[in-house]
Amino acid sequence: MSTVAPGFGWCTLPRIAQLYVTATVMAGAVALIALFPLTWPDPVLFPLLVIASCLTSTWKVNLPIPLASGSTLSVSYAADLTALLLLGAGPAVMVALAGAWTQCTFNVRQREPLYRTAFSLGAIAITMWATGLVYGFLGGTLAPQDFSGLPKPLLGAIGTYFVVNTGMIAVAIAFSTRQSAWKIWQRDFLWSGTSFVVAATAGAIAAIVIARGAHWHALLMIAPVYLIYRTYLTIIGRLEDQRRHLEETHRLHDEAVIALAQARKAELALTAEKERLAVTLRSIADGVIVTDAGGRLVLINNVAEEMTGWASDAAIGKPLGSVFHSVDPESRVRCDNSVAALTSAPPGSIRRSSLLLARDSTERRIEESAATLCDDHGHAIGMVLVFRDISDALKVIEERARANKLSALGLLAGGMANDFNNILTSIIGNVSMARTTMTDADPAAAALVEAQRACIRARQLTWQLLTFSKGGIPTRKTVELPLVLADAAATALRGTNLRYTLDIAQDLWTVDADESQLVQVFTNVLLNASEAMLHGGSIEIRAGNVVESEDRLEHALRVVPGRYVSVSVTDTGTGIPPEHLAKIFDPYFTTKNGGSGLGLATTHSIIKSHGGFVTVQSQAGIGTTMRISVPASAVDRIAEPWEPGLTSAKVLANARRSRRQRVLVMDDEPEIRRVTGSMLEFLGYQAEIAETGTVAVERFRQALEKGRPFDVVLLDLLVPGGMGGRETMDRLARLAPSVKAVLVSGYVQQSQMAEYRDYGFGAVITKPFTLDELSTTLRAVLAPTASRVH
Repeated sequence: MSTVAPGFGWCTLPRIAQLYVTATVMAGAVALIALFPLTWPDPVLFPLLVIASCLTSTWKVNLPIPLASGSTLSVSYAADLTALLLLGAGPAVMVALAGAWTQCTFNVRQREPLYRTAFSLGAIAITMWATGLVYGFLGGTLAPQDFSGLPKPLLGAIGTYFVVNTGMIAVAIAFSTRQSAWKIWQRDFLWSGTSFVVAATAGAIAAIVIARGAHWHALLMIAPVYLIYRTYLTIIGRLEDQRRHLEETHRLHDEAVIALAQARKAELALTAEKERLAVTLRSIADGVIVTDAGGRLVLINNVAEEMTGWASDAAIGKPLGSVFHSVDPESRVRCDNSVAALTSAPPGSIRRSSLLLARDSTERRIEESAATLCDDHGHAIGMVLVFRDISDALKVIEERARANKLSALGLLAGGMANDFNNILTSIIGNVSMARTTMTDADPAAAALVEAQRACIRARQLTWQLLTFSKGGIPTRKTVELPLVLADAAATALRGTNLRYTLDIAQDLWTVDADESQLVQVFTNVLLNASEAMLHGGSIEIRAGNVVESEDRLEHALRVVPGRYVSVSVTDTGTGIPPEHLAKIFDPYFTTKNGGSGLGLATTHSIIKSHGGFVTVQSQAGIGTTMRISVPASAVDRIAEPWEPGLTSAKVLANARRSRRQRVLVMDDEPEIRRVTGSMLEFLGYQAEIAETGTVAVERFRQALEKGRPFDVVLLDLLVPGGMGGRETMDRLARLAPSVKAVLVSGYVQQSQMAEYRDYGFGAVITKPFTLDELSTTLRAVLAPTASRVH
C-alpha cells in the first residue's frame, strides 16, 4: 500500500509528520537488516514469488482518501503471505519490498517524492517483520502441508499485516493533515478488511499447494486474487460515485445556502428600502398620495393626512375623490381628480393651483401635481399625487408686491412733497411775519391766524408724505412709552365722547426711538379708532414686553426674533371688512369721506424705519385691535428732557432786543432765499444771501478778511448739481473752526438731519418753518446748547 498524499512536499509537512516518516524509514531499515536472508532455500521459488508480488502490485486502485489522492491499494499482500509461509520472514521481506517498490514507481499518476517511496518501503518492511513475529509466535511453520494447525497463526498473520500496514499509513495521513488517525483508518481502510482476508487466504492455499509439489495448481489462486482486485475496483468506483454524489450534494447545499443568503439579503435590502421610502415620505414637507389603477388609495403620508384630515387607516382603500377634495379658488368648481384625467395628460403637465377642502371643512391654498405609475410594459398601474400648502408663499408674494407698491408710491409722494415744501415755506413765512406785526384787535389778525394754522396742517401733510416716502430717519433717544401714549391719547381723543384706558406693564422696557414720530404713530392709530366709533364707546390701550422667536413677515414688515415693546389699541367700532384688511396701509386708501389715506401709511413707514412691525385683527361689527411692536432698548438710558420753544407772542420782543447779528443764508431756491432773508430782517438780523455752497464759502472768507464775520450760517442740505450743506460746512470749518451753523432741509428722512451734530452743525430746522421756529433755532444755536426744530 502506498502512502502520503501528493502535493505534500517534505518542507510543507508538519514537524510531527516529518519525525514520524523519518522514524518509520529508520525502523524499516533496521527490520530489513535484521531479516535480510543470508541463504536462499529455494532459488527458483523466490524469484517466482518476487515476480508474482510485482505483478499483483500493478493490480492497484487509487484510494478515495481526502487530501491523499494518489495513495494506492494493491493485492500484492497475497504473494507476500505466500512467501512468508514458504520461505520465512527474511525472503518474504524482500518479496514485499519488491512489490512495494513496483507499486510506488510503475503506472503511477505522478512521480512520488523520494521520502514517500522510502516511507512505503520502510512501512512494508516493518509490516512483514511484525507479521513474521506473530506468525511464528502463534506456532506457524514453514511450507505447511495442510490446514491442520494453520488457521490460528494464519489469521494472526493476516490481521497483523492488515492492521500494521493500514494503521501506519493512517497515522502518516493524520500527522500530515492534522486529523484523527482512528477516524481516517475507520473511514478509509476498514472497509477493505474482508477482501484482505479472502486474498490472504488464497495466498495461504497457494503456499500449501506449492508445498505439496503441485506448483501449477497454485496458479489457480491467481483467479481469486484477481477477483479481489476487481472487487476493489467496484468498491472504489462506488466510493467514487458516493464521493461525487456527496460533493454534488455539498455543492448544491452550498448553492442553496448562498441562494438563501442572497434571498435573505435581498429581503433585508427590500425591507430597508421600504423603510427608507417610508421615512422619506414621512419627512417630505409635501403631501403625497398614491393610488392604484382604479383610483383607490394605497399610500398616504403624514403631511397629506394632516392637510386632508384623513388618517391613513381610514383613507387606505377609499376612492381618491373621497379623500382629496380640491376646487378652483375663483369659481369654486370641483377639480377633476380622477385617475383617467390625471394620467391621460403628458408627464409633468398636471400642475395647478387649487383650494383644498379638508375633512373638517378647513380650506387652504395648494399647488398640486400628478404623475403616472407604469409597469415594465408601460401600462398605467396607478398614480402619485403630490401637493403642498402655498398659503404662506402667496402671503409672502402679496407682501412683497405690496412693499414694492409702497416703495413706488413713496418715491412719487416724496417728490411731490418736496416741491410743495418749497412753496409752503414762502407762504408760511410771509403769513407768520404778517401775523406778528398785527395786534389781536386787528380784523385781519384772526384770518392770518387761521391761515397760519392751515399752513401748519399742510406742513404736517407734507411731512407725512415724506415720512411715508422713505420712512423718515428717526432721531433716536431713549423714550418711555407711557408718556408718549398719554400725549397721543390726549391729542387724538380731545373733544370726543370716547373713553380710554391705559394698561401699562410695571416693568415696561424703554425703546430707542424718535419721540415725535412715535407720537405721530399712536395719534394716527387712535384717530382711526375714534373715527370707527361715531356713536361712542371705549378704547383700551395696553403696553407690555414681548419676545419674538419666529422670523416672519407682517404687512410687509420683517419680524426679527428679539425683544419688543408691544402696544395694542383695541376699539369697539365697526371693524374692518376682510376685503379691506390687506389695504389699510396702502397710501391714499380710505373709506372715510374727506380722508387723505396717509395716516396709516405714514404709521407703517415710521414703524418700518424703527425696525418694528404691525399686526391687525378685526371683526366686522365687533371691533379692531392694532398691535404695534418696537424693538426694546439694548440697555436702559436716561431720556433727554424736552424743552418747549418760544411762543409766537415773544418772538417780536426777542427780535427787537437782539443786536444786528450777521446771518449768511445758502439755498438753491430763489423764493426760499428771498423769504428767509425777509424773515431774518424782520427778526432784526442782518442777512446776506448765497445761491451755492461755493459762493457761501467765498463770502464767508471775505467777511473774515474784513473783520466782520458772520455770527451764524444757514446751509441748505441738498443743492442739485452743486456743493450741499455738509460739504460747505467742512470748508467753513477749515476757515473758522468756531463757526456756528444751522442745517436746513425739506427732507426729514435724510440721515444727516438726525446726525447733524456729527457734521459740526449746532442746530437743524426743517422746511417749511414759521417765524417762531426760525427765531427759536437762531437763539438756540447762538446759545451754548443746540436743538432741533420742526
